[in-house]
Amino acid sequence: MAVGSASAPAPPAAAGPPAPSAPPGPADRARRRAANRWVLAAALLLVLGAGFAAARILDTPAWLGAFPAATGEWLTARLDSAYAWIVANRNTSPLFLYGFNYVSVGLGSAVVLVNQALTLLTWPGVVVLGVFAAWRAAGWRVALLVLAAFASFALTGLWNEAMTTLALIITSVLIALAVGVPLGVLAGLRPAVDRALRPVLDFLQIMPAFAYLMPMLLLFGIGNPAAAVATVLYAVPPAVRITALAVRGVDPGAVEAGTSLGSTPWQLLTRVRLPMAWRTIMLGVNQTIMLAVSMVVIASVIGAGGLGDAIYQALSKVNVGQATEAGAAIVLMAIALDRVTGAAGEGGRTPAVPARWRTPVLAGGLAAGAAAVAAGHLAGVRGWPPDWSVSVAQPLNSVQAAAQSALGGATGALGDLLLRGVLNPLSALLTGIPWWLVVLVAAGFGFVFAGARAALTGGLAVLATGLLGVWDNAMDTLSQVLVAAAVTVALGVALGVLAARRDLLAALLRPVLDTMQTLPPFVYLIPAVALFGVGRVPALAAAVVFALPPVVRLVNDGIRGVDPGAVEAAVAQGSTPRQLLTKVQLPLARPALLLAVNQGIMMVLAMVVMGALVGAGSLGYDVVFGLKQNQLGLGLTSGVAIVCLGLLLDRVTQGQRTAHA
Repeated sequence: MAVGSASAPAPPAAAGPPAPSAPPGPADRARRRAANRWVLAAALLLVLGAGFAAARILDTPAWLGAFPAATGEWLTARLDSAYAWIVANRNTSPLFLYGFNYVSVGLGSAVVLVNQALTLLTWPGVVVLGVFAAWRAAGWRVALLVLAAFASFALTGLWNEAMTTLALIITSVLIALAVGVPLGVLAGLRPAVDRALRPVLDFLQIMPAFAYLMPMLLLFGIGNPAAAVATVLYAVPPAVRITALAVRGVDPGAVEAGTSLGSTPWQLLTRVRLPMAWRTIMLGVNQTIMLAVSMVVIASVIGAGGLGDAIYQALSKVNVGQATEAGAAIVLMAIALDRVTGAAGEGGRTPAVPARWRTPVLAGGLAAGAAAVAAGHLAGVRGWPPDWSVSVAQPLNSVQAAAQSALGGATGALGDLLLRGVLNPLSALLTGIPWWLVVLVAAGFGFVFAGARAALTGGLAVLATGLLGVWDNAMDTLSQVLVAAAVTVALGVALGVLAARRDLLAALLRPVLDTMQTLPPFVYLIPAVALFGVGRVPALAAAVVFALPPVVRLVNDGIRGVDPGAVEAAVAQGSTPRQLLTKVQLPLARPALLLAVNQGIMMVLAMVVMGALVGAGSLGYDVVFGLKQNQLGLGLTSGVAIVCLGLLLDRVTQGQRTAHA
């Protein structure tokens, strides 16, 4: 046994040139680029601070002040004149007489017809047919959910409002799908069509929901037609995009096999592509419906009526009980529609009815519905009798008052701290900096984070807000968005990281996030008002909660999607969990993190603008004020300014992700 050889000291290593260091990996390069960008961003912030200090020291001369108001006043006056001309000539101008008025009458008639059809079915018929359809498409659990939704409409005394909202959703979704699915098929088959549609769809998806209202009011007047057009435009992008994605994603082998068998292009489309893309297309239908629900509620501001109007009227009176009743009804409607269309797309929850029994079951369901309709007519009922309703608004108001007395001090102090310590100083800073410096720094941020094209877009977008004459309110809105976005990203990244590391937490969060993403944004304002009253703080609180789910999901998915080989190599080299997260997982998950920031900021902007309904002021208030007071110039310029802010925030956060994805 050669023991001596094992214990002998090793010979000294031969002297030679040092080994070359290993080239930096993807994580190292990502960290280096990020560090350089943040150094430049800090320098830009210092420039802003220096500009603010210079303006104060020099007592804000004109060349260091806010944007000159002349162009905005001129534009507002021209738009007001245009609105006055439209009002005076709406029934005589050929443009309206043979164009927009026909569209308006057609859409209004369609909504009325659908509403009348629901009324003729009577409430027993609507309930029986709706529950049967939900059971057949998605199983008994979803059928019970649909039944619960109908019960909430009835017992809260909001049956008629719910049917009005449902009629508007049905009309808008049918139009959106009739337009969106064929366009999506064309975009999926023809790359040129896809390229032509992409900027239009990008623009439609960047626009906050509030920005749709004023142009629709101008062209179609107040009421259901304007709400239907706004809803269609808001809901059609996912129908186009997801259909195109589904058609492009069909297995090329199946298409080739169909072609080799002599199928015509039409046969390939109807017998191969569309059947194979069916599930993905149904996902687009689901997204279209959910966006339509959101927009229909918001469109109550321009006279859409229904449940959205009930929420809007209750919030304007700070009646939290009534707002909660209507909010619960719209939430149940949204969840029921989401579950039914989602299950129809998956196809796995459909009750297992033998083939020979399907026709009799369908006939039985229709017969039960017809019997319910006949019974309703014989009993002389159409909508739910108001005497059978049980309002819980008063108890809810009592609970809200008790909560206010218990928590009002804490929430008030938190709100004051946020206002005086963060929001007001940041708003004063942005409005006190020379306007041209804000434009240049916005372009600088675009260049640093996204490149030359984003720099040009960002600079022009900020310049446009000044030319529109709403500079101060735009900067105030921007300050609210920045504060809410910072809180959202901080909370969302923390929760997403924890969920990525704890499977149990991820499993617990999943249904909560699913439900939160189903809720219409309008609904988030109700608990915020209950806790914080009215003003900017509840709008920011609602914005944070509204934007949190996609950030958590994207961060969680991004970290879980990091290459397992990179993680294993880091662990094998002795990395601690913190080093693994900060030096491997987060840098490699950067595209997902940037997408999370982008989505979070855009959703915050949408909700902050909507916060005007609870006293948040700024651009959102200008839009609402313009709508209510028939001041087209103010409302339209504010709406366009919201779009400009959306372009700035979207391009700065999205461009770099696209470049490196």
